Amino acid sequence: MKKIFYFSITILLTLILTSCQNTMKQKKYFWDASVCTPRNYPALIFSGHLIVGKTLNSGYVYMPFDRIINSRHLGNNDGSSSGEATGIAPKFLDITWMSFTENKSYSGVFELDSEKIESLMINGNKVPFWDVKTKSIQFFTDYDFTINTGLFPGGMVVLYVFSQSNMTILGRYQAHEDKNVNWKVAFPNMEHNSEMDGYVADIVSRFPQEIKDQITNNTIPYGYWETLFREYHLMPLIKAEDKVETILIDYINGEFESIFLSLNGNSMPIKKRAIPRKINIVWHDINDVRMETDIFFDEKKSKAIFERIGTAEPIGFVIDIDRNTKPRETQGLSVKLKISSGVIDMQEAIESQESFTKPNPY
Repeated sequence: MKKIFYFSITILLTLILTSCQNTMKQKKYFWDASVCTPRNYPALIFSGHLIVGKTLNSGYVYMPFDRIINSRHLGNNDGSSSGEATGIAPKFLDITWMSFTENKSYSGVFELDSEKIESLMINGNKVPFWDVKTKSIQFFTDYDFTINTGLFPGGMVVLYVFSQSNMTILGRYQAHEDKNVNWKVAFPNMEHNSEMDGYVADIVSRFPQEIKDQITNNTIPYGYWETLFREYHLMPLIKAEDKVETILIDYINGEFESIFLSLNGNSMPIKKRAIPRKINIVWHDINDVRMETDIFFDEKKSKAIFERIGTAEPIGFVIDIDRNTKPRETQGLSVKLKISSGVIDMQEAIESQESFTKPNPY
């Protein structure tokens, strides 16, 4: 009986030790915090914390509060936090900020989907790279992520997770106007909280005239930002003979994705997508020279085209490549939308494009 007991204990201890060793071997993800805004609608954070514990008094990573955030594009990782968290996802967002176009402070405490956040980070992000020594494509698993908080006039908050290959929306929330923020804490030289009005007016004086007119005429486009998050049954389509290796797509909602066609058997992920803002595509010309092309879209013209189609209908996002296109040329690729009733040319929505030679795949 004793032998059986000792044998059982030995097996149990072995299993525990093996489990601990496996856990120790597993690399842990880590993340920091950043903030973004729609372009020309800047924000200043009074206080912001991504809280990792189960209560609001738990540990946190605090968000950048020492600079005005005015992103060039929605989704840009602007500002930086002073620390990072490892192996644990945030459970709450607690934030207060100033919206300069409105001269209003907003506050909100939001419970986050920490399980979804962790699912996006725990296995890391497999990234291809060109190994100069071996002259071959290699991979490394990147465990470095950024949790990016988008702040909008009207108090809308959008949370993203950023990796080198993708930016994914986690959730949208609504903050409330907060008239009790003591901005003297952030600006010790201020004697009265009302002096914040002068500071805001000074920042606003540097805005583009279009934004100043919106402020004067009370026409800030709150409803417009809601439309950025509409998703379409959008499927990129390419021809096999173009030998497309990679497609990187930036979307108007702040997300982006990388599609490594040459590494995944030319499989195109099937999913709902927002309207593209920019495409970067790597392909091969008629002489099998590797080329790279950037295509930028006019946001308002693209939105008008997609909104005429609607969100219910499947849309083929057809990328046609003239394989005789030379480096530095500003045409050669066209984009069309294939729907049940025919084909819609996106040429009028293309703001610019340019092609280059690309010696290595990544």
